[in-house]
Amino acid sequence: MSESISSKWVKALPGLLFMFVIALVTMGTKSFGGEWTGIEGWIKANSHFLGSVLKINHVIIVIVIGMLIRNTIGIPSWAQAGVKTSRLFIKMGVILLGSLYSLAELAKLGATSIMLIATFMFGTIIFTMWLGNKMKMHPGSSACLAAGAGVCGVSAIVAVAPAVKAKGEDIAYSIATILSFGVVCLFTFPILGHLLGLTPEQFGMWAGTGILNSGQVLAAALAFDPGTADHPSISLKVGEVYNLTRVVFLPLVVLLITIIYARMSDDKNVDTSSAKNTFFSKFPLFVLGFIATVTLTSFGAFGPTEPASADLKVIREIYGWFFSIGLTGLGLQISFAEMRKAGGTPLIVGSTAGFLKAVLSLVVVLLMFS
Repeated sequence: MSESISSKWVKALPGLLFMFVIALVTMGTKSFGGEWTGIEGWIKANSHFLGSVLKINHVIIVIVIGMLIRNTIGIPSWAQAGVKTSRLFIKMGVILLGSLYSLAELAKLGATSIMLIATFMFGTIIFTMWLGNKMKMHPGSSACLAAGAGVCGVSAIVAVAPAVKAKGEDIAYSIATILSFGVVCLFTFPILGHLLGLTPEQFGMWAGTGILNSGQVLAAALAFDPGTADHPSISLKVGEVYNLTRVVFLPLVVLLITIIYARMSDDKNVDTSSAKNTFFSKFPLFVLGFIATVTLTSFGAFGPTEPASADLKVIREIYGWFFSIGLTGLGLQISFAEMRKAGGTPLIVGSTAGFLKAVLSLVVVLLMFS
């Protein structure tokens, strides 16, 4: 008998509380009317280098704490079920993030993001599969790597793997490569953004285009510009539209990669039915929730946006905590042992594609949107 939804949530509760406590210790109690500013406040008050030069904030802190726990004492067995729900909190945060936009703003940002994302996404996919072929990689492995580098990281790898008959080791190497490169980007993008003097809008475009994994786009955008309920993060507002544009493209990309794989592979019996099924089954439904929130905000369901109503401020506090809990879980799931699986040809191909994507997208943003 399958486990009921309620029993799954009961099982996940200790892990949820574990992630919440880490976020609370980091962010403090000001959101709840308290005075304690947490680890983030202590760093800002006591370390000019960390707080003002590197601009370390709660996003980086919760991820680092999560990584330290995962790679030293490990996630407690009683918390593991809850930690696995962290992506759900990120998705719920994205749905509420729709309260930052009007339909007109979304249309304007969306038009720009589609142009940039389509160019870099398809360019990265074609380049990665070409380079993988030149480096004598198995077509299934290069297809998984192309999906991860071109679209949205791990989710894209998992989605495309069945369609290209990827082996378990192909999937593992691809995920390890994408996560390893993404962790580097997560910590270096915000620092480089500040050193280069990027505006929040420019950084959002760069992160949304250049960082490979979806969760790390959100984390980097918040690390660069954490925002508040009164002054929401602009880099997150811009970057997440680019991020969602990539995610929406996922079903189409699975179909495209399967076709390229069929032409590159010696396998003449490639079954495209799984790719066609993925085209419909992998559409990210939470994006519809995001659009619904944008629509409600545009029609004044939550009150005026400028200045933000009390209801909107509450919504922004809530999604801030959703993101903090979700990103704590992201840190708790970054395993150095898993990252060490990246190596050899997949690491060279994936890192080359990721580096070129990051550099070229930065150049385009600086030239076109300065």
